[in-house]
Amino acid sequence: MGFEQIYPNMYVMLVGPSGRTRKGVALNIAKSILQQVPGVSVAPESSSGREALILAMKRAMANFQDARDGRIKFHCSLTAFSEELSVFLGQGDIKYLANLTDWYDSKDNWEYETVGRGKDSLQGLCFNLAGGTAPDWIQSMLPQEAIGGGFTARVLFIVEDRKRQTVPEHILTEEDMAMQRALVRDLERIGQLSGEFIFSPDGKDAYTSWYAEQDALLARGEPAIEDPRFAAYCERRATHLRKLMMLFSVSRGDELVLEVVDFQRAIKTLKHAERNMHKTFGGLGKARYSDSTEQVINYIKTMGITTRGALLAKFYRDIDAPTLRVIEESMTQMGIVKIRLLPDKAEKVYEWVGPKGSLTH
Repeated sequence: MGFEQIYPNMYVMLVGPSGRTRKGVALNIAKSILQQVPGVSVAPESSSGREALILAMKRAMANFQDARDGRIKFHCSLTAFSEELSVFLGQGDIKYLANLTDWYDSKDNWEYETVGRGKDSLQGLCFNLAGGTAPDWIQSMLPQEAIGGGFTARVLFIVEDRKRQTVPEHILTEEDMAMQRALVRDLERIGQLSGEFIFSPDGKDAYTSWYAEQDALLARGEPAIEDPRFAAYCERRATHLRKLMMLFSVSRGDELVLEVVDFQRAIKTLKHAERNMHKTFGGLGKARYSDSTEQVINYIKTMGITTRGALLAKFYRDIDAPTLRVIEESMTQMGIVKIRLLPDKAEKVYEWVGPKGSLTH
């Protein structure tokens, strides 16, 4: 699109409480299928950290024939899965996050400094990341200055509080196995596609109309996600949409044409992901008691009504009586919780009166 080139690589993070949302199960299913696809490079388990990933990408170098001019070109395409992103990303590594931000844009030639060899480069770099993390680990992985910046703007955060269904026993039927084999064959074919995506006339009209509407909403201060930490994400929302359109296009056929149906599926998927995206960072803010306030608000919202004694018993490891008094004042000023004394004045009762939908913090 003009001077801009977009490749359909993505960064996706599954965010949810440890054990309860089965993030690792979902990631392992995807990884096991992708590892069966010839020509697709999946990073080894030990590839955590900048140097290890660069080496893995260098080893993944392959070539293809450019459909536009018939020339043979090289690329270093790699997909990394990580059940625990805190291990993969480390603790507040700004330089590493800057590299990941750079890799997202799939540079034709990416140069880097090596120890002992000076400068080296990767040709046709294309990196995909799928990982999982619990909300309370995000604070250690992403330093405050990185929240809302270039890296998080490039990530689709898929946030859930619980698993969708209970499956006590995993049994793969012959139908499941046949579907998996068909999927692997389809992914192999997709992996061999090359060339430039184009819009169909109707697909282009749908996208440009949406883009103009999106731009007008941003100008009026009505972003898709109200949390200011997602301001940069909202500015890059069109890029996420186009990447999804490309993925839906190749899932549908080999023509590399972006149709209205691809736009419709992409916008539906994006909006579905954004329902809970505001919960990503939770209490990760600059306020002194932001973490504790987040815990208390979510608990009262879930319970509907509770007592001061129950709150202190529930969060005794993190919240003492003085801290709770500060949180009480914040909740009262926000107008989301009604606090009253029982007749004997021995106990306080907290009642949720805020919005029934998700609260943006």
